[in-house]
Amino acid sequence: MRGMTGRWLAALLALALVSPVTAVAVTPDSHAAAAAQETATTAEPGGQFRLVSTASNVPVDGAGNLSLTFVNTGDTVTNASVFVESPNESVRFGRSRNATQSVGAWDSGERRTVTFGLVAEEFAETRNYPFRAVVSYTVANGSRVRTNPFTFGVQPSERILLDRFEVTAISSNVQAGDSGTISVTVENTGGDVSDAVVTLRSQSSSIRLGRTQNATQFVGEWSSNEDVTFEFEATAGNDTVVTSYPFAIDIAYSEDGTRNRTQLERFGVIPAPEQTFSLGDLNSTLRVGDEGNVTGTVTNEGPQAASSAVLVLESSGENVFPLEEEFALGNLAPDESVPFRYRIDVSDSADQGPRQLSFTVRYENQDGDSRRSQPLEARVDVGARRDEFLVDARNASVVAGETAAVVIEVTNNDDRTLRNVDARAFVDSPLSVEDDQAFVPRLAPNESATLRFRVSADGGALAATYPLSLDFQYETPDGESKLSDTYQVPVAVAEPEGDGVLPFADVGAIPVAIAVAAALVVGGVAIRRWR
Repeated sequence: MRGMTGRWLAALLALALVSPVTAVAVTPDSHAAAAAQETATTAEPGGQFRLVSTASNVPVDGAGNLSLTFVNTGDTVTNASVFVESPNESVRFGRSRNATQSVGAWDSGERRTVTFGLVAEEFAETRNYPFRAVVSYTVANGSRVRTNPFTFGVQPSERILLDRFEVTAISSNVQAGDSGTISVTVENTGGDVSDAVVTLRSQSSSIRLGRTQNATQFVGEWSSNEDVTFEFEATAGNDTVVTSYPFAIDIAYSEDGTRNRTQLERFGVIPAPEQTFSLGDLNSTLRVGDEGNVTGTVTNEGPQAASSAVLVLESSGENVFPLEEEFALGNLAPDESVPFRYRIDVSDSADQGPRQLSFTVRYENQDGDSRRSQPLEARVDVGARRDEFLVDARNASVVAGETAAVVIEVTNNDDRTLRNVDARAFVDSPLSVEDDQAFVPRLAPNESATLRFRVSADGGALAATYPLSLDFQYETPDGESKLSDTYQVPVAVAEPEGDGVLPFADVGAIPVAIAVAAALVVGGVAIRRWR
């Protein structure tokens, strides 16, 4: 008996070790869509995502939405997508029990909300259905990774019946911090009516209907079994979160000459998260005393498309001057990225080091209204001052009283290809330059060219080093003409060979010099003898 008990305990322990543990959301019953369905679910060990909240507002025999909010607790990933699955046909995603939504790049620490359309059949129950979600993504080494399933509950609300009417579909494109439309589809399940007025009431201060909490729409004639969709303009505050906000609806109508009004019924509306953008792939070629570029990409993180988007450089700090402050991005679909480039001039008085640039995205929302994003901060580096060219004298010497070719090697020290490089040389006495100009059609980065100038030194020049000044006029890739700083090249002037022996000591003068010296010697002897 004791051995059998031990075997049973071992079996139970093994079963406990292999069984996965999941957290299922507990949601209110009866019209649960009028309140938020919130859950906090953690991923299995080793996962880098966490499901922080869910919200749904689907009624039995109707349509609504399911929103899931995840946070990336690990490193930045790319090509992320969220797969969701329903346990049965009673509550599903359109005609399918599963659905997938692409997310794209997902930064470390970033929260993202994905929303799916949801349908509950007329035979669905007002209970928790255990749904599953899986996040798939690509890590830095290119491997494809999938999380363990997250389990959460979705509970349809009871059918939204208003006497002889039924709410069959609820949808919204209202975003946090923006305006949009709440759509409610109502079916007349009774006989024909007339002069119908539908009143929608927001029961939360976070979402307004226009400037108030109430809005009405007139229908007029409403036939039996006819579905009518009502669209109400709504605005969500900046503090709105992705959860189910309560609304109430009632209908006044006339039938057989009698005026009637239904009872109030409640349902939930789930706003979309705030429209966001992000900056990536930032690169800077800025340097003190020079013009450079700041490049990168702007990504529409969604959830909606952004039309006629413009990236605006709001501030760049002192001694940094953008040539243009706006860059047109065009239309951006959710998760779409567009590259940008700003030309920026950095003054000579600037210090090298990091700079903080602040951008915003100006765009039109789905209703054509102009909107502006939250500030996007970018940190870029300003490099130390750097000469555009490197100048190296290969042969820079001349003999006093003569002319020689001074050979100079010039190298493009810029990050860009420079064209039409016009070099000019300047000298002061005792030097002079016969041809003071040299031309190079094109110089790629780190490419060198050889320049030659014929330089003369005066006959009376002292043996010393004298400066040859050199500057360059050139064109940048965007066609701008610029003038470089002045470079100094040392030119050595040497004395003629034989200086300091005899000024006439050439080959022809040697015999004459010897004869004169001999005569002086002979004369000196004769005079001495004469004395």
